[in-house]
Formats: sequence, structure tokens, C-alpha cells
Amino acid sequence: MNELGFDAFAFQLNGTALDILKRLPVTAEGTIGVKHVYAAQIEKLLNEIPGKKIVYAFSNPSAAAIEAMAKRHCVDTIALICDSGPTARFLPSVWKLVRNYKFPFPLGALKLPATAALGVFWSLSFHKDMQDQLAKFPENFPILSIRGWKDKLIPPSHIDEVFEPHHNLNWTKLNLPEAEHLTGLRDFRSEYAPGVDAFLKRVATQLNPFN
Repeated sequence: MNELGFDAFAFQLNGTALDILKRLPVTAEGTIGVKHVYAAQIEKLLNEIPGKKIVYAFSNPSAAAIEAMAKRHCVDTIALICDSGPTARFLPSVWKLVRNYKFPFPLGALKLPATAALGVFWSLSFHKDMQDQLAKFPENFPILSIRGWKDKLIPPSHIDEVFEPHHNLNWTKLNLPEAEHLTGLRDFRSEYAPGVDAFLKRVATQLNPFN
């Protein structure tokens, strides 16, 4: 983002789905779910950063960003970029993750129960609450959806199901035919960067390095 002429604040979300083995993921308001814990962190940071902002989110945590933005009524967030997510079909994505992810211990026959457990602890509503949240976004709200056509974890069609029902969104796709899950910038920068650059220039103003 800095190379493209935009200021950027990057952060790592605290806690992962594996943390449910240590403690129950619960927000200060008592909502259970890693997704909602993530959303609370994002909301707090958005409150602390002054001025207008563009949110850049990745994979399924994009759903947490959407939740945080909806809670704040998009008061100062003017656009959203989602790379490789979120999915409208959460459990199939978790199942693929459990089957392919190298856990520090063998799951064996526990893969199916682990999928159900991770789904529940991500959010009791899975991703169904996203629909109500996106409906609260302002009219003509700009969203860039980046997707790799070879993404086996979150297929592009599952991403489309998230955004297509919402006519209030001005959303566009950045299609990367050879990319897999979150490999676009790393492996196909020549296609990725110009698409993001064009979107940012449409919704925001680049910083003047001489100011």
C-alpha cells in the first residue's frame, strides 16, 4: 500500500481458531465466537485510528471486518477490499481446511467432529449474520473482491454468494485465473497490484509525499 502511495496501518489479529482448545472465545459483551472476538479487535482499532479509512481484509476474517464495519455504521470507512473471502458456505471451507491443514497432532477420525467444533466456535451463526450486516452498508458502498480461480478452500462462487444479494453494494471483482488461496499478491503481482491500485485511485486520494 505504501508503494502505491497510500498510508497503511497493518495489524495481526490476536487469537486463532486453535485457541479454543485453551479457552472459550467470548467478547466483552458475552458473544461466543472467534469471528466476533476478531470483530471486536477490528472495531477497537478502527475507533482509535482517526480519519477516513479503507479496510483490507483476508480470507474468512473478512467476515469479522464486515461485522466491525456494520457495528460502526461505516461511519468513516469508505471502502473494503477482501482477498480470498469471505465465504457464504463456512462449513465446507472448514472441512477442507481440517483435511489439508497440518495440525501439531493427528486428528484421524476426529476430522469431522473437529470441523463441527471449529464451525460452532467460529460463530454460532456461522456466516449467516453477514447478510444483515452487509444490508446496513451505505448505498453504493465500494468493495473489491479479489479471488483466485484455483482456490480450493474458498471457491469464487462461494464468495459471490456473499455479495450478490446486496444491491446497495458497488462491488467489483479482481479475478486471478491461476491463483489459489491468498497467493495472488505473492505469485501474480503483475495482475494483482494494478487491480488494487485502480480500485484505490477510484475511491481515495493518494498521499502527497511533499506535504
